[in-house]
Amino acid sequence: MINDFSKIYTFMEIVKERSFSKASKSLGISQPAVTLQIKKLEEILKVTLIMRKKNGIILTREGEKFYKLCLRFENAMFRFKDEISHIKNDKAPLVISTTQLIGETFMPLMLDKILEVIDAELDIRIKEQNELIAHLKDRRSDICIILEQSLDENLITKKLFDYEIILVSNKKLVDSVKLEELYKFKFIKDRTKSYLNDFFSKYGINYADLKSAYLLDGSIMVQRAILNNFADDYVTFVPRFLVEEHIKSGKLFEIKMNKIKLVRTVYAAALKENEDVLNNFIKIKNGFEF
Repeated sequence: MINDFSKIYTFMEIVKERSFSKASKSLGISQPAVTLQIKKLEEILKVTLIMRKKNGIILTREGEKFYKLCLRFENAMFRFKDEISHIKNDKAPLVISTTQLIGETFMPLMLDKILEVIDAELDIRIKEQNELIAHLKDRRSDICIILEQSLDENLITKKLFDYEIILVSNKKLVDSVKLEELYKFKFIKDRTKSYLNDFFSKYGINYADLKSAYLLDGSIMVQRAILNNFADDYVTFVPRFLVEEHIKSGKLFEIKMNKIKLVRTVYAAALKENEDVLNNFIKIKNGFEF
Protein backbone atom coordinates (compact mmCIF):
# COMPACT_ATOMS: atom_id res chain seq x y z
CA MET A 1 0.00 0.00 0.00
CA ILE A 2 1.25 3.46 -0.88
CA ASN A 3 0.87 5.64 2.20
CA ASP A 4 3.41 8.30 1.16
CA PHE A 5 2.02 10.37 -1.71
CA SER A 6 5.37 12.14 -2.13
CA LYS A 7 6.61 9.12 -4.10
CA ILE A 8 3.73 9.54 -6.53
CA TYR A 9 4.48 13.26 -6.95
CA THR A 10 8.13 12.42 -7.57
CA PHE A 11 7.17 9.85 -10.21
CA MET A 12 4.85 12.37 -11.89
CA GLU A 13 7.57 15.00 -11.95
CA ILE A 14 10.09 12.62 -13.53
CA VAL A 15 7.61 11.78 -16.29
CA LYS A 16 6.86 15.47 -16.82
CA GLU A 17 10.55 16.48 -17.01
CA ARG A 18 11.60 13.25 -18.76
CA SER A 19 14.67 13.31 -16.50
CA PHE A 20 15.69 12.37 -12.95
CA SER A 21 18.08 15.31 -12.66
CA LYS A 22 15.53 17.88 -13.86
CA ALA A 23 12.91 16.41 -11.53
CA SER A 24 15.29 16.72 -8.59
CA LYS A 25 15.78 20.43 -9.32
CA SER A 26 12.07 21.19 -9.67
CA LEU A 27 11.27 19.24 -6.50
CA GLY A 28 14.13 20.80 -4.56
CA ILE A 29 15.62 17.50 -3.44
CA SER A 30 18.83 15.67 -4.38
CA GLN A 31 18.98 13.33 -7.34
CA PRO A 32 19.90 10.31 -5.10
CA ALA A 33 16.75 11.08 -3.08
CA VAL A 34 14.65 11.06 -6.28
CA THR A 35 16.22 7.77 -7.32
CA LEU A 36 15.58 6.27 -3.86
CA GLN A 37 11.91 7.27 -3.90
CA ILE A 38 11.34 5.61 -7.27
CA LYS A 39 13.17 2.50 -6.08
CA LYS A 40 10.93 2.35 -2.99
CA LEU A 41 7.84 2.86 -5.17
CA GLU A 42 8.86 0.04 -7.51
CA GLU A 43 9.50 -2.23 -4.52
CA ILE A 44 6.01 -1.52 -3.19
CA LEU A 45 4.40 -2.19 -6.58
CA LYS A 46 6.76 -5.08 -7.37
CA VAL A 47 7.27 -3.80 -10.95
CA THR A 48 9.76 -1.67 -12.89
CA LEU A 49 8.21 1.68 -13.79
CA ILE A 50 11.00 3.68 -15.43
CA MET A 51 13.92 2.78 -17.67
CA ARG A 52 16.82 5.29 -17.88
CA LYS A 53 18.22 6.14 -21.30
CA LYS A 54 21.05 8.46 -22.39
CA ASN A 55 18.61 11.00 -23.71
CA GLY A 56 16.10 10.72 -20.86
CA ILE A 57 13.69 8.09 -19.56
CA ILE A 58 11.01 5.80 -20.92
CA LEU A 59 8.12 4.19 -19.10
CA THR A 60 7.68 0.45 -19.05
CA ARG A 61 4.26 -1.02 -19.85
CA GLU A 62 3.57 -1.12 -16.11
CA GLY A 63 4.88 2.44 -15.83
CA GLU A 64 2.38 3.60 -18.47
CA LYS A 65 -0.49 1.96 -16.59
CA PHE A 66 0.65 3.48 -13.30
CA TYR A 67 1.00 6.90 -14.93
CA LYS A 68 -2.62 6.79 -16.11
CA LEU A 69 -3.69 5.95 -12.56
CA CYS A 70 -1.59 8.84 -11.28
CA LEU A 71 -3.29 11.25 -13.69
CA ARG A 72 -6.68 10.22 -12.28
CA PHE A 73 -5.29 10.69 -8.77
CA GLU A 74 -3.93 14.11 -9.71
CA ASN A 75 -7.30 15.23 -11.11
CA ALA A 76 -9.02 14.04 -7.95
CA MET A 77 -6.51 15.94 -5.80
CA PHE A 78 -7.10 19.14 -7.79
CA ARG A 79 -10.84 18.80 -7.20
CA PHE A 80 -10.20 18.04 -3.55
CA LYS A 81 -8.03 21.13 -3.10
CA ASP A 82 -10.59 23.27 -4.90
CA GLU A 83 -13.51 22.03 -2.81
CA ILE A 84 -11.65 22.12 0.50
CA SER A 85 -10.82 25.79 -0.09
CA HIS A 86 -14.55 26.52 -0.07
CA ILE A 87 -15.38 24.73 3.16
CA LYS A 88 -15.41 27.90 5.23
CA ASN A 89 -17.46 29.77 2.66
CA ASP A 90 -20.01 27.10 1.77
CA LYS A 91 -23.21 27.14 3.81
CA ALA A 92 -24.34 23.66 4.71
CA PRO A 93 -28.09 23.12 4.51
CA LEU A 94 -30.10 23.25 7.72
CA VAL A 95 -31.52 19.75 8.17
CA ILE A 96 -34.90 19.71 9.91
CA SER A 97 -36.55 16.39 10.73
CA THR A 98 -40.15 15.99 11.80
CA THR A 99 -43.18 13.72 11.63
CA GLN A 100 -45.40 13.30 8.59
CA LEU A 101 -48.15 15.34 10.26
CA ILE A 102 -45.96 18.41 10.80
CA GLY A 103 -43.97 17.86 7.62
CA GLU A 104 -46.99 17.75 5.34
CA THR A 105 -49.10 20.42 7.03
CA PHE A 106 -47.14 23.08 8.91
CA MET A 107 -43.71 22.88 7.30
CA PRO A 108 -44.84 24.02 3.81
CA LEU A 109 -46.31 27.11 5.49
CA MET A 110 -43.14 27.83 7.47
CA LEU A 111 -40.47 27.73 4.77
CA ASP A 112 -40.25 31.44 3.92
CA LYS A 113 -40.52 32.38 7.59
CA ILE A 114 -37.62 30.07 8.45
CA LEU A 115 -35.50 31.60 5.68
CA GLU A 116 -36.15 35.05 7.14
CA VAL A 117 -34.38 34.09 10.36
CA ILE A 118 -31.94 31.42 9.11
CA ASP A 119 -29.95 32.18 5.97
CA ALA A 120 -29.38 28.64 4.75
CA GLU A 121 -30.76 26.07 2.38
CA LEU A 122 -33.44 23.95 4.04
CA ASP A 123 -33.46 20.15 3.94
CA ILE A 124 -36.74 18.84 5.40
CA ARG A 125 -36.92 15.13 6.26
CA ILE A 126 -39.92 13.06 7.35
CA LYS A 127 -39.23 10.51 10.09
CA GLU A 128 -41.17 8.42 12.57
CA GLN A 129 -41.65 10.11 15.94
CA ASN A 130 -39.46 7.52 17.68
CA GLU A 131 -36.59 8.12 15.23
CA LEU A 132 -36.29 11.89 15.59
CA ILE A 133 -34.14 12.14 18.72
CA ALA A 134 -31.73 9.49 17.41
CA HIS A 135 -31.29 11.43 14.14
CA LEU A 136 -30.58 14.55 16.18
CA LYS A 137 -28.05 12.95 18.50
CA ASP A 138 -26.03 11.36 15.71
CA ARG A 139 -26.06 14.70 13.82
CA ARG A 140 -28.11 13.56 10.84
CA SER A 141 -30.41 16.46 11.74
CA ASP A 142 -29.72 19.95 13.09
CA ILE A 143 -33.22 20.50 14.45
CA CYS A 144 -36.09 18.13 15.00
CA ILE A 145 -39.71 19.12 15.53
CA ILE A 146 -41.30 16.74 18.00
CA LEU A 147 -44.66 16.21 19.69
CA GLU A 148 -43.23 15.22 23.07
CA GLN A 149 -40.74 17.18 25.12
CA SER A 150 -37.39 15.43 25.43
CA LEU A 151 -35.71 15.16 28.82
CA ASP A 152 -32.33 14.17 27.34
CA GLU A 153 -29.65 16.25 29.09
CA ASN A 154 -27.68 16.63 25.84
CA LEU A 155 -30.56 18.39 24.11
CA ILE A 156 -32.30 21.73 24.32
CA THR A 157 -36.05 21.63 23.76
CA LYS A 158 -38.23 24.71 23.30
CA LYS A 159 -41.93 25.17 22.69
CA LEU A 160 -42.81 26.02 19.12
CA PHE A 161 -46.62 26.17 19.09
CA ASP A 162 -49.83 24.49 20.29
CA TYR A 163 -52.62 22.93 18.29
CA GLU A 164 -56.04 21.63 19.32
CA ILE A 165 -57.35 18.08 18.92
CA ILE A 166 -61.11 17.93 18.36
CA LEU A 167 -63.78 15.27 17.98
CA VAL A 168 -65.50 15.20 14.58
CA SER A 169 -68.06 13.00 12.87
CA ASN A 170 -68.72 12.15 9.24
CA LYS A 171 -72.48 12.80 9.69
CA LYS A 172 -74.46 15.25 11.78
CA LEU A 173 -74.92 13.44 15.09
CA VAL A 174 -74.86 15.69 18.17
CA ASP A 175 -73.44 19.11 18.97
CA SER A 176 -71.84 18.06 22.23
CA VAL A 177 -71.27 15.03 24.44
CA LYS A 178 -70.42 14.13 27.99
CA LEU A 179 -67.25 12.06 28.23
CA GLU A 180 -69.10 8.93 29.35
CA GLU A 181 -71.15 9.14 26.15
CA LEU A 182 -68.06 8.50 24.02
CA TYR A 183 -68.61 4.76 24.49
CA LYS A 184 -71.68 4.84 22.23
CA PHE A 185 -69.74 6.02 19.15
CA LYS A 186 -67.84 4.04 16.55
CA PHE A 187 -64.31 5.45 16.21
CA ILE A 188 -61.76 5.66 13.45
CA LYS A 189 -58.67 5.56 15.63
CA ASP A 190 -55.11 6.71 15.08
CA ARG A 191 -52.84 4.08 16.64
CA THR A 192 -49.96 6.61 16.82
CA LYS A 193 -51.85 8.80 19.30
CA SER A 194 -50.91 6.94 22.48
CA TYR A 195 -51.19 10.20 24.46
CA LEU A 196 -55.00 9.94 24.22
CA ASN A 197 -54.88 7.03 26.68
CA ASP A 198 -53.18 9.18 29.30
CA PHE A 199 -55.41 12.18 28.62
CA PHE A 200 -58.73 10.39 29.03
CA SER A 201 -57.59 8.24 31.96
CA LYS A 202 -57.55 11.45 34.03
CA TYR A 203 -61.30 11.64 33.48
CA GLY A 204 -62.00 7.97 34.17
CA ILE A 205 -62.35 7.09 30.48
CA ASN A 206 -60.48 4.11 29.01
CA TYR A 207 -59.70 5.22 25.46
CA ALA A 208 -58.72 1.68 24.46
CA ASP A 209 -62.26 0.52 25.28
CA LEU A 210 -63.92 3.01 22.95
CA LYS A 211 -65.48 1.11 20.07
CA SER A 212 -63.12 0.99 17.08
CA ALA A 213 -64.24 0.62 13.46
CA TYR A 214 -60.82 1.14 11.92
CA LEU A 215 -57.30 1.49 13.29
CA LEU A 216 -55.01 3.61 11.11
CA ASP A 217 -51.53 5.14 11.20
CA GLY A 218 -51.39 8.90 11.49
CA SER A 219 -53.71 11.90 11.53
CA ILE A 220 -53.56 12.46 7.77
CA MET A 221 -54.80 8.94 7.06
CA VAL A 222 -57.53 9.33 9.69
CA GLN A 223 -58.63 12.64 8.18
CA ARG A 224 -58.94 11.07 4.72
CA ALA A 225 -60.82 8.10 6.13
CA ILE A 226 -63.46 10.16 7.96
CA LEU A 227 -63.97 12.29 4.85
CA ASN A 228 -64.49 9.38 2.47
CA ASN A 229 -66.32 6.62 4.35
CA PHE A 230 -70.07 6.69 5.09
CA ALA A 231 -71.15 3.06 5.58
CA ASP A 232 -71.71 3.92 9.23
CA ASP A 233 -71.63 6.87 11.62
CA TYR A 234 -67.95 7.41 12.43
CA VAL A 235 -66.19 9.77 14.79
CA THR A 236 -62.51 10.48 15.32
CA PHE A 237 -60.07 12.70 17.19
CA VAL A 238 -58.08 14.79 14.74
CA PRO A 239 -56.11 18.07 14.77
CA ARG A 240 -58.40 21.04 14.19
CA PHE A 241 -56.15 22.53 11.52
CA LEU A 242 -56.59 19.37 9.40
CA VAL A 243 -60.38 19.59 9.31
CA GLU A 244 -61.22 23.28 9.86
CA GLU A 245 -62.14 23.90 6.22
CA HIS A 246 -64.15 20.68 6.01
CA ILE A 247 -66.16 21.69 9.07
CA LYS A 248 -66.87 25.10 7.53
CA SER A 249 -67.97 23.48 4.26
CA GLY A 250 -70.27 21.02 6.04
CA LYS A 251 -68.34 17.87 5.09
CA LEU A 252 -67.48 17.12 8.72
CA PHE A 253 -69.15 18.02 12.00
CA GLU A 254 -67.47 19.03 15.26
CA ILE A 255 -68.72 17.46 18.48
CA LYS A 256 -67.89 19.51 21.55
CA MET A 257 -66.72 17.74 24.68
CA ASN A 258 -68.22 19.52 27.66
CA LYS A 259 -65.63 21.75 29.34
CA ILE A 260 -62.78 19.69 27.86
CA LYS A 261 -60.12 21.07 25.53
CA LEU A 262 -57.43 18.76 24.20
CA VAL A 263 -54.25 20.63 23.21
CA ARG A 264 -50.91 19.29 21.97
CA THR A 265 -47.64 21.17 22.13
CA VAL A 266 -45.09 21.03 19.33
CA TYR A 267 -41.45 21.42 20.35
CA ALA A 268 -38.25 22.18 18.49
CA ALA A 269 -35.14 20.40 19.77
CA ALA A 270 -31.42 20.60 19.04
CA LEU A 271 -28.10 19.55 20.53
CA LYS A 272 -26.73 22.02 23.06
CA GLU A 273 -23.94 22.90 20.65
CA ASN A 274 -26.62 24.17 18.21
CA GLU A 275 -28.39 26.39 20.73
CA ASP A 276 -27.88 29.52 18.61
CA VAL A 277 -29.40 27.82 15.57
CA LEU A 278 -32.37 26.68 17.66
CA ASN A 279 -32.88 30.17 19.12
CA ASN A 280 -32.96 31.65 15.63
CA PHE A 281 -35.36 28.96 14.47
CA ILE A 282 -37.73 29.65 17.36
CA LYS A 283 -38.01 33.27 16.16
CA ILE A 284 -40.37 32.12 13.41
CA LYS A 285 -43.08 32.17 16.12
CA ASN A 286 -42.89 35.95 16.19
CA GLY A 287 -43.92 36.32 12.56
CA PHE A 288 -46.29 33.43 12.15
CA GLU A 289 -49.79 32.71 13.45
CA PHE A 290 -50.23 29.01 14.09
